[in-house]
Amino acid sequence: MLPYSYLIPMPVLVGLLLTLALGHKLKLKCAFIGMAGTVCSFLMAAACAPAVFGAGESFAFSFAWFDDLQISFQVDNLSLILLLLVSFLATLILIYAYGYMEHEEGLTRFFAEVQLFVFAMLSMVLAENLLQVFVFWEIMGLCSYLLIGFWFMKPSAAAAAKKAFLVTRVGDVIMLIGIIMLFDIFGSVNYHVMLSAAAAGAYDPGQLTIAMFCIFGGVIGKSAQFPLHVWLPDAMEGPTPVSALIHAATMVKAGIYLCARLFPLFALVPAVTNFMIVIGTITALGTALMAVVNCDFKRILAFSTLSQLGFMVVALGSLNYVAAVLHLINHAFFKALLFMGAGSAIHCAGTNDIRQMGGLLKYQKVTGLTILAATVSIAGIPPFSGFWSKDEILLAAYGASPVAFWLLAFTSMLTAFYMFRLFFVAFCGEKRGDYEGHESPFPMIFPLAVLAVFALGSGILTEPVTHLLGEVHMPETHLPMIISVCAVALGVAASAAVYYFRVFDPAKAASALKPLHTLLLNRYYIDRLYEKLSALVAVNLARLGDCCDRYVIDGVVNLVGWASVKLADFCRWFDYNVIDGAVRGFCFVVSGCGVYLRRYAAGGLQSYLGWALAGVFVLLLAAMGGVMFL
Repeated sequence: MLPYSYLIPMPVLVGLLLTLALGHKLKLKCAFIGMAGTVCSFLMAAACAPAVFGAGESFAFSFAWFDDLQISFQVDNLSLILLLLVSFLATLILIYAYGYMEHEEGLTRFFAEVQLFVFAMLSMVLAENLLQVFVFWEIMGLCSYLLIGFWFMKPSAAAAAKKAFLVTRVGDVIMLIGIIMLFDIFGSVNYHVMLSAAAAGAYDPGQLTIAMFCIFGGVIGKSAQFPLHVWLPDAMEGPTPVSALIHAATMVKAGIYLCARLFPLFALVPAVTNFMIVIGTITALGTALMAVVNCDFKRILAFSTLSQLGFMVVALGSLNYVAAVLHLINHAFFKALLFMGAGSAIHCAGTNDIRQMGGLLKYQKVTGLTILAATVSIAGIPPFSGFWSKDEILLAAYGASPVAFWLLAFTSMLTAFYMFRLFFVAFCGEKRGDYEGHESPFPMIFPLAVLAVFALGSGILTEPVTHLLGEVHMPETHLPMIISVCAVALGVAASAAVYYFRVFDPAKAASALKPLHTLLLNRYYIDRLYEKLSALVAVNLARLGDCCDRYVIDGVVNLVGWASVKLADFCRWFDYNVIDGAVRGFCFVVSGCGVYLRRYAAGGLQSYLGWALAGVFVLLLAAMGGVMFL
């Protein structure tokens, strides 16, 4: 199977084409086509596992497109892990979407866009050069725009889609510059060529530093790191399966995967890795604080995603990409579960506001318990999956930057606090909303049950994944783990005291800390700042364009018009006075000669005979004069 591993995304592409061809007839049943494609891709990837994971083999395939441009693919330990993860989660998300989207319109469009999204992610993971990566990277950006704006008649959804597209394009342009610079440095954008040249020292350190800053700029946009994080919370305007797809299995993980793939290059530029630690720490802590005060179910999870991505970026900056990949895997399971659980809860309560829910556990046992499983995992409670990967990240940060470590430890406490706050407020206590509680249909709760098992137990993958990706030198101390466990325990205890046992009213704390509370609710006013700056730039560009239009473009047009009029006047004068004047002059001469000659051509025979005799006489005189001269 390994020689044909480059075909792994093809079943999804075939499913996409069938959906486009038959979707108008199948409608909701298009989900089965998508499931068949993702299941086939998963089985094809699984068939490669014995050779790659067991025998340690890898496979690379390439063919020439035109001239020296190669289309190339590779399957190794890192790419196969992501292929299995993406195809597995995409299958569960499509099963969930079959139940969630049952009463929606535009199902052909929805399932086609989801399949294109999954195809692009699988193809990006398989790509062996940055040019292919960038192509599929952009396809994912397009799909995210389409899926976030699926309900495009809703103004907030259309605005969120536009915001996501524009903000991520900023990072993508910076990333493209980095790709061009890497091509200039190494003469190729193929992974093995670049990494081999870098290992041999065949590069300019200054150029490589700038290039890797630019590559990380693309990661900041796609993986929603500060300051380009603003698009992700608004992406919640899309359907819940889209949120699960973007936040768990695909798009936001693409940047982490790319950093892991190019990790040897990042490791050569300490300035970039230090910058990654700073950006990741700011993102992790800043977004966790915003999650503490938010009351929208899906937005709390969105801020949580931002925070966890910040942890992964810190791990990469701390030169432990294995910890980042481990947390990527664990996060994919429990965050997909959380988003799909959120959709189930919202489906029951009819609102996103957790303050209007309450007591959902009485009506939704499966949803509530599976969300609890994801909550204990993301909070980092041992021995569940989130604990293992988060502990690895904190240990890496402890060795790389003590400041980052303590801030991330505090963020771990906040994570436990706001996640249990979410569970206590929405699922415990008394019913507060006007709704009839009921469990979601089987297609929606089946993926939750499956993911709950992985959310709780994927920590057992820590040792195998570490073995596959390679051991990383880590500080030999248990202090970070002890601090992390204490921080998590403190966060859970504080959340239970406030939101379960009601020791004191959180509204009083919000009132006492009103400036900070307002700041966090308004997302540090970063979105408004961007809006103001965008408006300012747009207005000034409009004014500049108006000036250019008035004084440059219109000026040139007016100058050309004036010159044309003057040229026309000159042509008219020249035509009248020179061309027509010459004609008139010739006519005057001919007319004058005619008038003069008319006197001698009056029609009298005697006159003609007299002139003839005179002529003969003149000729004779001339002849006689010539003879005499001789």
